[in-house]
Amino acid sequence: MTTRGLPRTIRSGGLLLRPWRHSDAPRFAVAVRESAASVGRWMPWPRADYTPDMALAWFADCATKRRADTAHEFGIFSSDGRELLGGAGLNRIDAQHRSANLGYWVRHTREGQGIATQTARALLTFGFDTLQLARIEIVAAEGNAASAAVARKAGATLECIARNRLIVGGRAVPARVFACVPAAAATTPAHSLPAMPTTLRARPMATSRCDGTSARVVLRALQPGDARAFLADARASRALHQPWLRAPQTPEQFRALLARAAQPDHHTHLVCLRDSGAAVGVINLSNIVRGAFASAYLSYYVFAGHERRGLMREALHAAVRHAFGTLKLHRLEANIQPGNAASRALVRACGFTLEGFSPRYLKIAGRWHDHERWARLADGP
Repeated sequence: MTTRGLPRTIRSGGLLLRPWRHSDAPRFAVAVRESAASVGRWMPWPRADYTPDMALAWFADCATKRRADTAHEFGIFSSDGRELLGGAGLNRIDAQHRSANLGYWVRHTREGQGIATQTARALLTFGFDTLQLARIEIVAAEGNAASAAVARKAGATLECIARNRLIVGGRAVPARVFACVPAAAATTPAHSLPAMPTTLRARPMATSRCDGTSARVVLRALQPGDARAFLADARASRALHQPWLRAPQTPEQFRALLARAAQPDHHTHLVCLRDSGAAVGVINLSNIVRGAFASAYLSYYVFAGHERRGLMREALHAAVRHAFGTLKLHRLEANIQPGNAASRALVRACGFTLEGFSPRYLKIAGRWHDHERWARLADGP
């Protein structure tokens, strides 16, 4: 998708949503300074000394991400465009899984007037109808009752409470993860969802030698020269991977994987045997986000012939050290289908804890599948 053909403005009742302009910078700075105490309680960027130059830098970043279709940020204005009421947007857009995060804020003097709820509903419609997203999340820090209320009023469903999901006031805090899917897809009845355990003890983590290596495996970047051997291993592993995933099977799919691996928010590691260099499997860190999230998604698969030998557990420990040590993240999340017992056992052995359940979360082989959400924190066991 490109930004060409997308609406420049969205109207909803008495509100006008449009991308930021240079001329908005002075009043944007005023609104931020006014809201430093209220909005700044939950978000890291509102400051009492916020300047128009800071606003311009933010607008430029918004424009870059809009062109890349990784975020669509809007100013919230009165219907005539004269009064700036706040801001909102869809960010962390994942084109592969057609998902995004929805965020919003309203200036202090206009809080409590339904502006955020109306804006959230308008952006959900924009996300599903125009961007053709399949899932939109709203993340609200524990204690942020106003934001959680907006999520509920907008029609989002609470799926889990994620530990250390946000950084608030320099401290990692849990957050409520709400989600919306298109109305036609929201068909999983609540009574069919598996019960969430109140506690789940993780097994002690095994130790390994150093980041990127373990007793038997080493992690390295995927290279173009790996194509032939990789595709042969992936094709030989189709029966093992079904129905949980589909690794790249063609040269075009392998090149697409390489292109994703070249992005700054995506690290793809080929897991290889230390002694022979033979490929064992793949570990991905995707949607790497800094700032208030400092998090990433973890995915992985093993090639046939190397399963049930503990090799991927060693590799996963190394990947976790890389994420928390080198990348300085504080949270990793792995999404696993409930019936994938081997994958669930693997993350549990590596210190991940089951946090929640998301119906129809990812599309695999043309079908939407439910997933459990497992997470590991930097300060975990």
